[in-house]
Order: sequence, then C-alpha cells, then structure tokens
Amino acid sequence: MARAVLLAATIVWLVAGIVGIGIGLLGSTGLQRVLPPLAIDLAALGGAVVAVAVGVLAVGVAHAVVVLGMRAGHPAARSAALLLSATLSALLLALAAASATSAVTLPERAPSFLVACAAAAVGAAAYGLVTVLLVAEVRASRAR
Repeated sequence: MARAVLLAATIVWLVAGIVGIGIGLLGSTGLQRVLPPLAIDLAALGGAVVAVAVGVLAVGVAHAVVVLGMRAGHPAARSAALLLSATLSALLLALAAASATSAVTLPERAPSFLVACAAAAVGAAAYGLVTVLLVAEVRASRAR
C-alpha cells in the first residue's frame, strides 16, 4: 500500500508541477484577476508561479526516482522513500497548521484557508501512513 500511495503522489506532484508551469507561462492574467491586489506586476506573478511550479515538479521527480528505485529493488530506495514520506508528512502538517492559523487571522478568506488546511491535513495523514508502513517493512526485514 505504501508504494501505491507513493505512486499516486508521484502523479499528483508531476501533474501539479506541469499545470503550474502552464499557468505561470500562459495564465497569469486570469490568475491575477482572482487574487487580491498584489504589489507585483503580471510578469513577476508569472515568474513566481513558474518558480514554485518547478519546485513542485522537482518533488514529483524525486518521488518518481524513489518509486522506480523501489520497483527495481535498489537497497537504498526504501530508506529514501522513508525519508521523503516523513519529511513531507511533517511539512504538510506544518502547512495545515499555518493555513488554520491564517483562517482565524483573516476571517474574510477563511473558506479558502480551511480548504487548504484540509488538503494539507489529508496529505500529511497519507504521508504519515506511508512512513508507518515503511518503518514496519524495515523492522520486518531486520527481524528475518
């Protein structure tokens, strides 16, 4: 099950990165219309979106490398998967807490922050489950 969750996460991260790059390059005008007033111009908004999307794409590539390594039976792949899942679980938990705090601080934007909080909490739980399953695998393999 851990591998299936990591494979699904790989697809989500890769698609999100590609879509984000597309939005940054082609859809900045539409994005600017739905955002509150910004202190940056349209080109800077597009560049920022592309930069973040490239980071998201890099996380997707890291997932793909880990998943492929696990499929190939590479000895370090399970450790890399464990590190990746534990790190992202903690990161998404922090993001959930930050968005919940923002929902309280900015009540006029609470609905969008609460959606972000719920999404981050689901992601943190999924990566937490992967972490627990991988730790159990490591323990089982050491007990043999």
